[in-house]
Amino acid sequence: MPFVKIEGDSLFYEVMGKGRPLVLIHGAWASHEWWRWQVPALVRRYQVISPDLRGHGQSSPLRSAYSVNRFAKDLDLILQSMGVHEAVLVGWSMGGIISMQYSLNYPSKIKALILVATRGHRHSKLKGRIILQYLQARLSLLTDFSAPRKYDRASGGFPGQKIWLEREVEKMLSPRVTKEVQDWVMSDVRNNPRENYFQVAKSIWNWGAGKRLRGIKVPTLIMVGDKDTRTPPRFSRLLHATIPNARLVIVKDASHCLPLERPERVNSEIMGFLKEVGY
Repeated sequence: MPFVKIEGDSLFYEVMGKGRPLVLIHGAWASHEWWRWQVPALVRRYQVISPDLRGHGQSSPLRSAYSVNRFAKDLDLILQSMGVHEAVLVGWSMGGIISMQYSLNYPSKIKALILVATRGHRHSKLKGRIILQYLQARLSLLTDFSAPRKYDRASGGFPGQKIWLEREVEKMLSPRVTKEVQDWVMSDVRNNPRENYFQVAKSIWNWGAGKRLRGIKVPTLIMVGDKDTRTPPRFSRLLHATIPNARLVIVKDASHCLPLERPERVNSEIMGFLKEVGY
């Protein structure tokens, strides 16, 4: 399993397939595993690189809030260690934010961008929502420990924690998602400590590139589900209006976890776009 060592920390990444490099960047509170329905299709033509962002998956945890610039620097260090000097980035949610920042910081290293269920402008209500989530998580933990007999040995957690997580997962998924996907998302989300999630969230809540996005000159595909309440389609429309060489795809009856909910459609759009731009 490949790791990059940075100042005593470790950044994990998975590499599969051969060909031109395609980098898949997951969202907050996720991991490289969230691309499991994309990788088998994409490795037929590309070398697929899937990192675990700092504070996620098998990478080192976050001890305090980070920054989007530093996430982009981490990604660059991973690619440098592999000898990759040019790539296409596919970013979902927070991964899209990092992809845009990377493109602004290292424009000569980007051939194209694929942005899935993300935003490039400030989200005025995001900070308040994240603080509320954090307080709810803390309250559920306090409730759990006040009644320790309720610990569920089968699930390895407390009922309050499970209820809080289920609420958050439900907001990320559309009603049409399969139980298999919903159960898998819940299982993976439980692997990320809630405190770590809050540090990650603080790292992005004030980020917005705004008019700087006009500096992104590479071909860009933007995808979003029409039922996405986390990064509503209005953010994707703003991206489409700001990035010069961009195309927008709005997927009907899909929510925030678009790559998990509609993998065939997402894979088809990615492959078609890359073929179109000659990559």
